[in-house]
Amino acid sequence: MIKIKCNYLNGAVAVPTEIIDKHLKLASAASFKVLLFILRNPQGTADAKQISMCTGLSEEDVKNCLDFWESNSVIEITNEKVNEEDYANSVGNAKVVSVPEEKKTERIVTVKKLPVKKPTQREIAERLLAEPELEIIYKEAQNILGTFGYDTQGLLLMIYDFYGFPPEVIITLLQHQKNEGKIASSAIKNRAEDWAKRGIDTLELVEEELLALDKIKATFLAVKETAEFSGDVPTTRIAKFLRTWAVDWECSDELIKYALENNNKSLNDTNKMLKKFVQSGISSPEQVAVREKKSLPKAVKKTYETEEIGKNSVLDWIKKYANGEENE
Repeated sequence: MIKIKCNYLNGAVAVPTEIIDKHLKLASAASFKVLLFILRNPQGTADAKQISMCTGLSEEDVKNCLDFWESNSVIEITNEKVNEEDYANSVGNAKVVSVPEEKKTERIVTVKKLPVKKPTQREIAERLLAEPELEIIYKEAQNILGTFGYDTQGLLLMIYDFYGFPPEVIITLLQHQKNEGKIASSAIKNRAEDWAKRGIDTLELVEEELLALDKIKATFLAVKETAEFSGDVPTTRIAKFLRTWAVDWECSDELIKYALENNNKSLNDTNKMLKKFVQSGISSPEQVAVREKKSLPKAVKKTYETEEIGKNSVLDWIKKYANGEENE
């Protein structure tokens, strides 16, 4: 027999038996998790995002579960707004659970590729004379890069025209490339295209990005030996994982090393483990150890009392048999 063991003094949630009887076999575990949250908050829940934050399920999974219950006439979804106080008081794990996203919210902008044909030197010279802002960019570029050739001259003008970067963004981009030792026109072009696609077009956003790049580099060096990475800088693929772990999820170097070691250095498996850790509020290997210790089943101890009970039962039976009671 299996019975629930908890204190009902603080209230209980009633699950209609009709729902259990009809859907226990077909509904997924996630669907029942969503339903329990809705039942626990009878004042109404706001949306899939709120349920996601309070249950640890992804927002997409929550939407699928809501579709299931709505299609089976168990719940009703309306345009009515939930009271702000009720929203704040919703019961769940919202205070400790935060569903990590693969990336922080970014502006993904559709940008045109820079044209293959560069402006001529005459066109560049005419634009420099006509636009003081552009002249500032070229002067600062010369201070940073030294003398640069026609390829970079044409590239700077195209970045200015097609991406609309203000002078301070272009100058900071060039300084970053100089610090990284990547001042070839192709490297500058790739960086500018990346920033344009992600909407990094103000000095404030550039500063945030540079801090993220510094964090990625520092994390790479910290876990390099554990992960058996080669080279002095991360590849594009490795950098993408490190951005998610160290920047977006803010995992410590120690936690990343732990996940790498326990997943045979597989980046995909490490990513899955770290995602679970973040969802559970785990931020260090020590917390993992505590959690695992608590989850271990308690050892069943064989006591002398249980053995004595067995002996007594046998003795009682023998006595009854000797007294003829078994034959009655």
